[in-house]
Amino acid sequence: MLTLLTFPGSFNAPSHSPYCVKAMCLLQMSGFDWQPEYLHDPRKMPLSRLPVLRDAGQLIPDSAHIQIHLERKGADFGTGLSTEQKAQSHALIQMSEAGLYNILVHDRWLIDESWAHTRAAFFSGIPFLIRGPLTRKLRKSVRNKMIAQGTAQFSEEERLARMTRDLDALSVQLGDQPFLFGTHPTAADAAIAPVLDMILNLPVATGARELLKGWDGLPEYVARLRAAAYPAF
Repeated sequence: MLTLLTFPGSFNAPSHSPYCVKAMCLLQMSGFDWQPEYLHDPRKMPLSRLPVLRDAGQLIPDSAHIQIHLERKGADFGTGLSTEQKAQSHALIQMSEAGLYNILVHDRWLIDESWAHTRAAFFSGIPFLIRGPLTRKLRKSVRNKMIAQGTAQFSEEERLARMTRDLDALSVQLGDQPFLFGTHPTAADAAIAPVLDMILNLPVATGARELLKGWDGLPEYVARLRAAAYPAF
């Protein structure tokens, strides 16, 4: 039995983190038996973050490393894909994890109205006396990272213009297919749909959420991936 060490769920998702949900989808798609183990504090984990896969005492951190580990055990997350399609899949995953993911983090953590909901959902298990100082420190750290990365330096109009290009690319790839590369989910769907899903389920009407909600075909695509690959706990 494989065990996925993961953050618990919130905002209609089985985990706070799209990377944890990505790992869950990969495990579902792999066909291997697995179970979740929920953690709030990842500091003792390898790389000090989640998800982490436990397999026979071995700890495998990072969703990309988990994918490689599962593939080495026999899972195939690109059945039927050509070499060109696998390259396209990799590029789309990198686009999502470098662009759309950072917009999600920005809107969760740096928009004040949204942050109030994020703090309540993510940190309710922390003792009240230290919750305030700890979450202020964490939010400051996230802000600094978003400034260094660039997302927090852009205006809302600039962020949405960048997001529009990403959504255009996904729409072109999706076309009239159920999933990004055909009739069944692949690694690209496991990585990208959870990010879109969490933007759609932001607790306030940010520009990113409203842009995606009104985008023809992508909310329906997310719903199909949820039905096909999300775990039913």
